[in-house]
Amino acid sequence: MEIKQPEDFFLTQEHAFCLFMLDKQEMADMHGHDFDELVIVRSGSGFHIINDQVQLIGQGDFFFVSANDIHYYESTNNLSLINLLFHKQRHFRFIQSIDELLGVVRLHRKNFTHHNVCLSESELARIVKLTDELSARRDDNYDAVYFSAAEAAILEIMSLLCCCLGRKVDRDRTADNCRQKMFSYVRKNYTQNINWDNLCEDSGMAKRTMFRFFKQMTGTTPEKFQQIYRLLKAQELLRTTDRQVNEIALACGFVTASRLTESYKKRFYRTPSQERHLSQSISC
Repeated sequence: MEIKQPEDFFLTQEHAFCLFMLDKQEMADMHGHDFDELVIVRSGSGFHIINDQVQLIGQGDFFFVSANDIHYYESTNNLSLINLLFHKQRHFRFIQSIDELLGVVRLHRKNFTHHNVCLSESELARIVKLTDELSARRDDNYDAVYFSAAEAAILEIMSLLCCCLGRKVDRDRTADNCRQKMFSYVRKNYTQNINWDNLCEDSGMAKRTMFRFFKQMTGTTPEKFQQIYRLLKAQELLRTTDRQVNEIALACGFVTASRLTESYKKRFYRTPSQERHLSQSISC
């Protein structure tokens, strides 16, 4: 497993931060890094697997990855990310301490699955503008003016994220349109037998439009997307709990353990029992 090092990302020895954008992030191998990372989803969707915990991410989501975390991306579709890195041993030149704001975002990660909040379109647009301006300032003249402007932008980004978290409102209630509401609904109800016709009616969206949206957003149909979500959550439980396979099957929306095993083997080329044995071997 690769451990990414600060010298490959931070521009100079004076930089306590690094900003870069990943356009259309592909599925990434499991890795760690010797710095903290704040990730904001600019567009697209996918699954973020961190310490074997599955997170469904979409536009406007944000999350924190600590230096001791292991993570990767799975089943991505046009996923574009804003990555803000923080060096553990360096200090900002003008910001006395950013740890308190980072702590707010770090705490949010623990509640990501159960109580997720999402940036509004205007908040995300502002962050994109700030990061684009900060990226455009990259040159060899890293003087006081550069660092003051860069750190002011970072402070505003962190303030926007913390204000968003302070609303304590679920994504579906802050969604700017019915597409986001539908995405949020699937996030919360992936284990259920979703009646797509009723969901379309409740969301004010024609079924053809909904299927087109899902294809654009996830790269697949709603049914296949839900199946991928269930399988990834089953993988999470196999790796992180001692629950029986039949219990995991029911918890993730599969009618029987054999149905889970059949689908799991098609997706991951191994059975749930083999997955658990492999996970236990790695942890030892």
